[in-house]
Amino acid sequence: MIIPLTAYLIVGAVLFAIGIYAVLAQRSAVMILMGIEVLLNAIGLNLIAFWRFVRPDDYSAQIFTILIVTIGAVEMAVGLAIMLLLYRNRQTVQVDAYEELHG
Repeated sequence: MIIPLTAYLIVGAVLFAIGIYAVLAQRSAVMILMGIEVLLNAIGLNLIAFWRFVRPDDYSAQIFTILIVTIGAVEMAVGLAIMLLLYRNRQTVQVDAYEELHG
């Protein structure tokens, strides 16, 4: 049984919508970082789905998806390190408390 392309695209769209909601509606910086990670995973899922149904003989989409996952892991590590630094200074990870960090 072959799963149609639209099923993968629907799951990817739902993941993308959840990620957008997490980035825009959350106040915790950790939850915002997790939302960005969900966005990257949705993009990777759609990329692999299109690769599988359009060009299964070309492996460039798989390599690009591995790159996306690696960038997501690095982004989470750096983001959490920054959040730890900010937590040590302000004792909170709420994004509203960091309004005066610009400039």
